Formats: sequence, C-alpha cells, structure tokens
Amino acid sequence: MILSRTSIAALLLSLSSLQAVQSTSSLRGADGITNERAHHRHLFEFDNPACGDAEFSTQPFYVSPDGNNWSQENGWGLSIEKPFKTIQHAVDNRNDCQTIYIMEGVYQNNYYGQSFNHNNKVVNLNGVSDLKLLAHPDAASRPILQFDGPGGIFGGSASSPLKNIEIAGLEIRGPNAAITYDQAMADREMKRSYYTGRGIAIWAGSYIYIHDLKVHHCPASGIRVNKGDYITIADSEVYSNTWWSSSAESAIVLAESVSVDTNTWIKMRLTNNLVYDNINKIPYYNPNYAWDYSPIGNEDCSSYSACEQELVEGCPWECRYGKKTQDYIIDGMGVYVTRNSDTYLYGQMELSDNVAYGNGINGVVFHRTDRGVVKRNTVYDNGVVPRLEYEEAVMEDWMVNLSKSRQSYSGIVLNSAEEVKLWSNNVSARYETDYAFNTVEDGGATPPPLSAGGNNRVCKGIVSPELASVVSEETDASVCGIVVSSSSPTASPTPQPTPQPTKQPVTLEPTDSPTVAPKYIEISCGNKCHLIQWPYKMGSSYVPSVAYEECEFDCDNGDCKAFSLQDDTRSNFSGYKRCFLYKASKEPSPEICANDPFSQGVCSYATSGGSFFVTPAAKEQYNVQNM
Repeated sequence: MILSRTSIAALLLSLSSLQAVQSTSSLRGADGITNERAHHRHLFEFDNPACGDAEFSTQPFYVSPDGNNWSQENGWGLSIEKPFKTIQHAVDNRNDCQTIYIMEGVYQNNYYGQSFNHNNKVVNLNGVSDLKLLAHPDAASRPILQFDGPGGIFGGSASSPLKNIEIAGLEIRGPNAAITYDQAMADREMKRSYYTGRGIAIWAGSYIYIHDLKVHHCPASGIRVNKGDYITIADSEVYSNTWWSSSAESAIVLAESVSVDTNTWIKMRLTNNLVYDNINKIPYYNPNYAWDYSPIGNEDCSSYSACEQELVEGCPWECRYGKKTQDYIIDGMGVYVTRNSDTYLYGQMELSDNVAYGNGINGVVFHRTDRGVVKRNTVYDNGVVPRLEYEEAVMEDWMVNLSKSRQSYSGIVLNSAEEVKLWSNNVSARYETDYAFNTVEDGGATPPPLSAGGNNRVCKGIVSPELASVVSEETDASVCGIVVSSSSPTASPTPQPTPQPTKQPVTLEPTDSPTVAPKYIEISCGNKCHLIQWPYKMGSSYVPSVAYEECEFDCDNGDCKAFSLQDDTRSNFSGYKRCFLYKASKEPSPEICANDPFSQGVCSYATSGGSFFVTPAAKEQYNVQNM
C-alpha cells in the first residue's frame, strides 16, 4: 500500500502527540518544562564574570503575543502586566546580561503564511551576547515559536559569533506536516526557505546552552551549531524533522566546530535528548558540486561521460551523489557530530544518555571528529530509509522511486574518528544484517582503534570486528529500548511499527513478592575504578571469594557511602582484593568530581581488576553513572 504525505500527516501528528505525552514524565517535571534530572548535572557556565545570576535577574524583559512593542519608558516589557509583543523586539532592546521571559502563546515570523521563500526568522540573534531566552517559569504550557521560512532561532557568523547564550523551555514548530512529497520534490533544486527551515541554527558561537526544548516538524535540522565551542544541547525532544530539505540534514548536529582556547577537557555535549522520526525523504542536492566531483567513494567520475550528460545509466551512484540525478538516500542521522577534525583542535565531545529511534539512517554518529566519548545511549529501530531487499510494511510515497538501498548501518557509527571512548551503550539495529555498532574509515582504510570502551550491549544486529571486544550480546530486547508485548514475546518476521519512546526502556510488571532495594549499586568503571578525589580510607585486603561481602560489611559499619575493590599490588598480598571505603562525611574535591565522576578524567585512577559499588542515595546525589 502506498500512502501520500498528506494522507498520513494527521496520523503522524497524533502519534507524536502520544509519544510526547508518554515521554514527558521522564524528560520533564509535572509542569512539562523543568527537567527532573537537570539539577544533577552541572553542564554549563557562561564565560563572563560580569554576568552572574544577580545581573541576569536585575531587570528581565517579558514577552507575550498579547503585549505591545511600545516604549520601556512607559513600563512596556518590564512586567507580566505590560509585556512586549515580540521576542525580536525584546532582543533588539536588550541590556547587558539580559534575561527575556517568554510567556505562553504562539510567536510567528513576519509575513507568516504569505510566501514560500523569505528570510524572516522568528528570532534573529546576530550580534548578540550575554542573553537568556527562557520560557516564563509560570507558563502553563510551552511558548511556541512557529516558522515557515529559514527557521525559529538563528544567529552568529564567523565574523560575529554569538557568546553566552541560553535558550530553554520553548517549543519550536516547523511546517513539515503541511508539505507533501510531490511539493518537496518539485522544490528540490530551488531550495526555497519554506522547504529548508531549521528549528535552531547557530552558525558560529561559544558558551551556548540549549536545553529543555521540544523541536519538531522542521524541514531541515532540528538543532544545529556550526563553528562552535563550549556547546551543550541537552534534555530536549527533537522529532519529525529533516523530511523535506534536500540538504542531507540530521536532527541534532555539531559541525565544523572551532576551538576558542587550548583546554582539552569535554567542552561539547549532546546529552539526554530524545530523538526520533527524523528522516531524509528527499535525495540530497548540492548545486555547488561539479559534475565530476564526489565527496564519497573512490570513483574517478571524470572518466564517465554519462555523468557529464547528467544521465543515470552509465554513471556510478557515487558520482551522482548531490547531483540532479541522485535518486537514493544515504543521509539523515539522529545525534550527529561531523567534519570537526580539521577545525576542532582542542577539547572533546560527549554524546551521552540520548535515546534515538526511528531515524532515517543511524541513531548516533561520530563522523570525521576526533577526541570524545559516546556513552549510555539507547539506540533502536533506526534505518527507516529502506533497504530494497526487505519489504516495507507500509510503503510511503517518498520510498517508491528510490533506486538503491541505504547503507547497512542503523545504530552507532564511528567514522574516521580518533581517540574516541565507547561505554555502556545499548543498541538494537533494525535488521539482523544491519550493523548495530560499526567503525569505519574513509576510503576503506583500517579504522582507528578505540581510546577505551566496554559495557556496551547489542540486542540485534552486527558488531564490527574492531569493536567486538567492548560489546556483548544481550537477549533481553527491553534493555535496548524495544518494548515486547507479553502476549507475543517473540518478534514477528514482519517489520513492526516503531515502538513508543521511553527514557526507561525496561518496564517491570508487578510481582507477588516485594522487590528489595539493593544496598549498593555496581557501577561499570572499566579500568579506572578508584575515585581518588573522593575522600577515602584504605581498608583491608581479602581473598576474592569473600571480598565483596567483607568490604560491604566494612562500609555498612563505617563512615561510608561507596566502596571499591581492586587487585592488591603488594607482593605479600598477591591474589587478594583491596577494599577502599569512600567517606560519607566528606565531599569530593575538586567540585567537578561531585557530578558524574567517572566521566571526568581527573576524578578516577587506574586499577587492575577493579569494581565500584555505591549506595542508591549517593548515586543519586553525585550522579554516579557507568563509564
């Protein structure tokens, strides 16, 4: 059965509304705006000592669709009772260290609904620094920024980068649901703004904190930052984007990043986002490509006359990439960092705690980017773009004319990426013959080795040989996000609709016996299991068969919130495990070690045969996560 875009738009919107309701309880608090985990993670600081909390609170502006863009001298914009009407007016009249509270309602770009090709954004941040754009804390629902042009929030350039910007609590909505496949294909070479808009696009900037957003139905990327440093995109729901642009876009993107200093720690974070249904449905087209150029593969395109004549027959598919004759789709990721190796010379990137499902190709990708960590992501049922050897349960109109399959990847991919760590990810590919975990190198060369890794699990799909030592098979599909009905515990051979998203993939049914909470939770810590910056006492050594019980007893009866066991390196204790007890009465120092300590290189120390155990209360207080 072939369905048109318009015939299923209402269905997708209703499904995404249901998904949003189901995911809200885990992503956000009861008010739908405040993330319940945000206070556990110290993700971000501005780089301007003159703009602290007090300065940002001095005189906030207020904006409401029912307000007026009249003079501040008469009190407009300074209170809930007399708000400005547009966000742009508030931005244009900002003071130093300005907070703008956006009240509930719908905010549209100028000339909304009047043109298919204009340059009006809802908010233009060019030339802006030291600014917070926040949903009003008392808003009953998210303020909505609705666009039908270049996008919702834009700003920055190489000559005038943004700095010290926070954007939070908003919903950004594009026109995808009103566009048909035929309309988008007719626009493929024109690239009018109606078909190419992005939710948030920052073209250059540093110290930018984008969080707790809902960004959806944007024809191109949901959130992207180019030429950035110290960027955090967190706690956001990004879905149903990238459908109609012909620019090979992905849902959340960090690209061509540029270091603003020589610090080498993690400065770029894509973390705790829910990313789904972001699919390229229009083949890529780049009018700047010469007929004999291709950025992929090893073909000498100049040797094929059919390519110069813009013919499909006789021109290799690699040489048709980005050309008028491209009739296949191999782009469109969920969480994506790309083309950073040549420009991002200092610092690392972290892709962590994201849930990515139902996206066009892969869920999480580290592409042409060096130095970073990919950890604790749940990735399942991506690869929605067809592989032609498999029959689609529902054949949508955009799938019909595809001439070739996508690549056989639908999970986590490291592509031409050096010095990357891979920890504690759970992945289920769409097909058994798809790669769930893959590492590749441009030109088919041997890919770089991992910097470190372990505790990754695959529920379905292939693991590349280079990653086999850090990935184990998992038979419980729920670990990888797949919800299996109790009435049909085995998977059907027919492809099934994508499951509903959940930040807690494992759902336990009530049992007759009460569940006893564990006293200590084991943390996967690789080969660095000693938190050297947590005040500790070196305890006794024990033979391995009783080491856990004895060390647990020592912790139970002392000033202790966690303990670790590691091989005792003293010659007269060979074969024993040494017990380290971490004091409950003392706080970690430096402060960075009080939050997700195993992710901070300075907090943990190399061990042999190590393991780490922490009380549930301390795990929560210090956000102790698997490495």
